[in-house]
Amino acid sequence: MLKSEFFDKNIKAMKMSFNAELGKKLGKIKEAKKFDLIFNKDPLNLNIIELKTREKIYENPLKELEEKLKFIDEKRSLNPVLFFYGVGNGFLYKALLQNKTHQKIIVFEKDLELLFLALNLSDFSEDLANNRLIFILNKEMSTNPLRAFQLFQYHMSSLLYRSYFLEIHSIYYEKQRKDILELNRINKNAIIDLSLRNGNDPQDATQGINQFIQHLPKMLTHPTLHNLLDKRQNKAETAIIVATGPSLTKQLPLLKKYAKRASIFCLDASYAILAKENIKPDYVLSLERVEATSKFFDNDFKEFDKDVLFILPTLTHQKTLTYIEKNHREYMLIPRLLPLAQELKLKEFGFSNGWSVAHMAYSIAWALEHKNIILIGQDLAFAKDGTTHSKDYPRGLETAKREIGALMQTELKAYGGKGKVKSTKIWSLFRDFYEQLIYLSKNQCTTYNATEGGARIEGAIEKPFKELCETLLKKDIKKPLPKPKALPRSKQNELMLQSYKKLKSYIKASESLGKECKKLSNQIKTITQGNTQKHSLESVCQNIEAFKNKIGQKRYYYLSEILGPSTFHSESLLSPLYLTSVKNDSDRQNKLVAWIYANEAWVDEIYNLIFMQNGVIKRAIVPLRETLEKRKVL
Repeated sequence: MLKSEFFDKNIKAMKMSFNAELGKKLGKIKEAKKFDLIFNKDPLNLNIIELKTREKIYENPLKELEEKLKFIDEKRSLNPVLFFYGVGNGFLYKALLQNKTHQKIIVFEKDLELLFLALNLSDFSEDLANNRLIFILNKEMSTNPLRAFQLFQYHMSSLLYRSYFLEIHSIYYEKQRKDILELNRINKNAIIDLSLRNGNDPQDATQGINQFIQHLPKMLTHPTLHNLLDKRQNKAETAIIVATGPSLTKQLPLLKKYAKRASIFCLDASYAILAKENIKPDYVLSLERVEATSKFFDNDFKEFDKDVLFILPTLTHQKTLTYIEKNHREYMLIPRLLPLAQELKLKEFGFSNGWSVAHMAYSIAWALEHKNIILIGQDLAFAKDGTTHSKDYPRGLETAKREIGALMQTELKAYGGKGKVKSTKIWSLFRDFYEQLIYLSKNQCTTYNATEGGARIEGAIEKPFKELCETLLKKDIKKPLPKPKALPRSKQNELMLQSYKKLKSYIKASESLGKECKKLSNQIKTITQGNTQKHSLESVCQNIEAFKNKIGQKRYYYLSEILGPSTFHSESLLSPLYLTSVKNDSDRQNKLVAWIYANEAWVDEIYNLIFMQNGVIKRAIVPLRETLEKRKVL
């Protein structure tokens, strides 16, 4: 089949949408060569045949179309987002798009030619242009680690994560079972990833907010990330990131030999191990807020600490700073990429991001414009003897084994690509995020995995550490590296005052929002306690939705760190009720009542969380206020 007028309109629309890259590929096809069309008297009774196998997409196109539409109407009529595997002739999606309840239809397809045919048979241009219809080639999902994450982050609300289901277009596609299972795995991992990014414990968020605000004066009086990058970009071609996996021990002799020829990024748990071997890193990094991480710094290596820069999150535990300052170590604090920190707009200090401290190290090594990044000790898997960390791990191998052993287990592709290794779900997510970073940085630097064990990290070139040292590390670099500086005192004062005023404004705004939340809670209780005269079901439901919309506004973004976990998980749990069909007035009344009851506990929790965060800010702001008063700025 040659191109039709529909095709040109569709391709033009795709160029302005999520489908832009796919549109470019489809635009290069002149005609279908692997498939042909089988026309019938009824235009909707159109079939497609695979020329090589003589297999048809449908047994009875019109009947299957009617049956699938009926099924969707009965089972998925309220789903704002529908997922399908296989495009077929495209008529199913043209019909489903007539129902405005379906805000998005996402179709995965393995064969580019089948998409070409569908785009020639129907005009999808309007829905393609506004991302209401999204076509995704399977290969995009497997080769681009970010694709699934982008898809679910931007095109599906948290309310609907639990409703994800991949419908198979027709029997023809069941032969692609392996591809379907892999696609489901990728999609579900993306959903889990996004769920975890929303947090699962307001108490953790509260601890982080408390420690972040308390440490603002120290962050603002120490070197900035921007100054670090300015001083040290392009000072070394190669960075080595030293993790703490079981395979690290065998790499230590080579690391010691070549340490002066690369930037050494050491994770917090690896520092004591390197100190024991007298391998001086340039950077020691930490990411966590918990006290357990502080123990990695409860040591004094005397002269060895000199010229080592400790890069910590601003929300680090107080004991971490106590140990760091006690031994006069050079350090800087970087905010994590979290809502409250973002809202303070302290751009000079940048942000740290990622699931693990290894991701943080990689991001900084990339930002410092290293051309090569080598990973060692990054196993992300159990060793054959069951150990989880390197010999001399500071917290003890048995402690680590017990803690890691309690996590949900899985298997990952082994380093080298042959066989599987035992791992955990958390490590699997760490690997996924690493793959995203490597994909994003591939045009600026080359990543090598010289772990020589553990799990494979796609995108990283697997090579022996010895070979990389001999080929990439030819000469010493000038060490110690230039020292980063703090901002001038006047600028420090300006940013401290700016932060103080913003935090005070958040306290005031939260008090007002809390009162609105309490008012809504009282309205809900008039219904749940049997007094339906004072407020109608419709008005209470409308007020619930209005409040949800309000806390989602940008001016309340500073609260989303603590409200996010509760809101996200509540919305996810409510999805089955939200998608329940309503056939008559009785069903509608029952659904309204159920919706009010289902939201009652959530509204009360939000009220408590708003005032919890307010109390934390009021207490944690004291060191900032005292510093401003001492400097005679306030």
